Amino acid sequence: MPVKFPAIGSKVVAKVVETKGNCTIGMKAGDEFELSTHKCGDFCGLFYKNIAGWVTTLQLGGTFPFGDDPDVQVWECPNANNRVKVELHRIRD
Repeated sequence: MPVKFPAIGSKVVAKVVETKGNCTIGMKAGDEFELSTHKCGDFCGLFYKNIAGWVTTLQLGGTFPFGDDPDVQVWECPNANNRVKVELHRIRD
């Protein structure tokens, strides 16, 4: 039976914008993942743990306290040997 996730707030997408080294789970530039308070899907669990609060902030209408665009922020993977950089983007309905 497929899992159904409730539609709460805005959609949040993490797009891989850069990689340095080899991501341990194989994420590559251009990959996109829909993230929310309820799901991280095939996104890296270690990375998700670091950005989960910001995903929730975007999903529920909050903004980042820094940066030029309140709907976009760039984050780097906590794995110092294989850096993956993602752009979190809120999609407003």
